[in-house]
Amino acid sequence: MAEARIRLLTRADDAGSCHSANRAIVETIEQGCVRNVSVMAVGPEVEEAAEMLRRLPRVCLGLHATINAEWDDVKWGPVLPPGRVPSLVDADGDLLATPALTHERPADPDEVLAELEAQLRRLRDLGLRVQYVDTHMCFDWLPGVSARLDGLAGHEGLLRPGARIAPLPPLGREVGGAGDPGEALVARLKAAAPGTYLVVGHPGYDEADMRQFRHAGLGAGEVARERDRERRQFTSPAVLEYARAGGVEFVRYTDVLR
Repeated sequence: MAEARIRLLTRADDAGSCHSANRAIVETIEQGCVRNVSVMAVGPEVEEAAEMLRRLPRVCLGLHATINAEWDDVKWGPVLPPGRVPSLVDADGDLLATPALTHERPADPDEVLAELEAQLRRLRDLGLRVQYVDTHMCFDWLPGVSARLDGLAGHEGLLRPGARIAPLPPLGREVGGAGDPGEALVARLKAAAPGTYLVVGHPGYDEADMRQFRHAGLGAGEVARERDRERRQFTSPAVLEYARAGGVEFVRYTDVLR
């Protein structure tokens, strides 16, 4: 096959957040195009995620660094005891809902670093080979945090992709409708200029545990439906067939940044 016209870095986030997410992410690896998975060490199902992902050694795994818990009915606390990171937690010991609230506290960047070091240790203790670090809810704009993340990545030999790979451009119009969600991704791939791009999703199933992920401003079951759609997009036969015929290679961070 000729050199790929597009190298597509496909990433699934929030492994460990719930059972439905774990199962869906494994499906997108085994039956779809996902080549990178970001794991939440604070997630209630992180042990299950690790057990599943250890069986898939060709996937590039990352620490989905997490200092916020945005949902109304699903909360998680830090890996460290809450008393070790008081600027990151509420009165119940849960992580604050948004980076803006963490900024208002304000967060102690040294506590952020200590918590992220603990999250990385947890994933490694679970037998995962962590190769990159990214951020849940993009909190690295908080004062002092970006430099500490850079230092953590450098000291631990992790890639810190940040914005180094451009997202796959949108079309600016709806494609696919209620049908195969892969049609929309195929349309974007066809329209894109040759290059290397990033697509991020949060695969899930429209099931009871995923339906608990909600907060004000979202309709009932909206998150579960959208994450089920992202699962189907990453496993779409239309996407896989277009990649085979259209010169698209699905790649890992370690394929393009090292």
